[in-house]
Amino acid sequence: MALNGRTFPYLTTALWNPSNGRPDLKPLPGTIPLTPVAAILPPVIYYLALLLLPPFPHRSSNTAISVARSVLALTAGYLFFRLPLTYHVPFSIGLTYQLALVGLYGGCRVLDVFFISPYLFKHIPRRVKHHHEPREESPDVSSARSRSDSYFNMNLLQPKQAPVTETAVTESGLPHSWTDRASWAIELELSMRGAGFTWSSADVRHTNKTWRPSVKDRAHSILVHVLPVLSGSWIVIRYIYIYYLHPEAPSRSKFDDLPFHTQLDLTAALGGFLMSAFSLGHSAFAILLAPLAPHPLSYFPPLYTSRVWDLTSVREFWSYGWHRLFSRLFLVYGVWPGEFIERKLTRKTADQPADVGKVLGGFVSSAFVHSFAAYTVVGGNLGDALGEMKFFAGCGVAVVVEEVVKRLVITQRRKEKKLQAREGSDDLKRWYDGIIGRIWWVSVLLYTGRNFARGWVGAGLVREMSGL
Repeated sequence: MALNGRTFPYLTTALWNPSNGRPDLKPLPGTIPLTPVAAILPPVIYYLALLLLPPFPHRSSNTAISVARSVLALTAGYLFFRLPLTYHVPFSIGLTYQLALVGLYGGCRVLDVFFISPYLFKHIPRRVKHHHEPREESPDVSSARSRSDSYFNMNLLQPKQAPVTETAVTESGLPHSWTDRASWAIELELSMRGAGFTWSSADVRHTNKTWRPSVKDRAHSILVHVLPVLSGSWIVIRYIYIYYLHPEAPSRSKFDDLPFHTQLDLTAALGGFLMSAFSLGHSAFAILLAPLAPHPLSYFPPLYTSRVWDLTSVREFWSYGWHRLFSRLFLVYGVWPGEFIERKLTRKTADQPADVGKVLGGFVSSAFVHSFAAYTVVGGNLGDALGEMKFFAGCGVAVVVEEVVKRLVITQRRKEKKLQAREGSDDLKRWYDGIIGRIWWVSVLLYTGRNFARGWVGAGLVREMSGL
């Protein structure tokens, strides 16, 4: 039976009346309202392909299965990439923006899982299980931990008096039975949260000592920490929009005509809103899936691995202070190509670091992903979609600059102290390093982040966030 509007109108037509959409949404020309079939098919076909990814014990069937798997994977990848180029969400600018992120991330992920990783690196992801064993600490050590590397400080949670030692064990084999394949495939498809497989961990704590938060702890985090920040940021966004940016505002202005401090206030509020919104979603899903414990799907590693006020550089912010949900995409499509290009240009060997290419490649890939998402909500106007690109480009340059300055300063201090390179770096620290570092990274993010805020104002995202 043909799958068309007559036979299945509830599947091939939008879930909403396009006439009720946002009048300020500027989707890509030629796109149509998103339908249930278009939304469901890419992840479903991706899941079916994942069922066939682990090798089968009978070699005679592998050729036919390999062909079927590749066809399914290519179809899923095509449908993911097609999402933002064919559809939009009429009632939400933000969801249209996210549709582009989902489409781009999903398509890149499929290519990575089925073609880049297995054919270039001979690697099929293996499942990783995390185990947590209680550890005892003396009152003094426990108090010190609570001030330094506890889960409370890393994630703004109220810690229980039960620290744990975390170990991760990689399974030696791959699933064979259909029951295990079904579980394995759904776990891999949902592993974007940063846990569960050898290639996707977003946990960069560099320590196996942590706190295991309970549902009560996460609820405390949401109520006491996340919601106040989210609410406060929203109030600032709404106030600035109504007072300055609304068409009927008493001081009607474009973003660039706003007082400089107001531009920074709006940029900071947008950053705080996004950071707390991600934390809210992360904790909410962790609570919903907590009853599945000890199944790996119930484990959510830290979303942010350092307190914001502990960060002292732009590099630390992006490595420890921000989420790493897209880290695999940026690694495969940005960091590795960047390192390859630097080594080719400088004739470095494979064992020599290529830090400039690594940093710039990561930020270029991030700039492209976010600028493409903006492109889909500004009517395809490339000039209006470059704000995100300028922001990430600025951050990439800032990371390179701060690393160069850091090395120069350390070299000078070693000369002053006549220290050898192998001697302790603690002797090279100054009391003001942290102060300068904090002022530096906050200034860089707020100043360059104005490009992000400008683009979101032009796209109507700020208006939608303010509830108007």
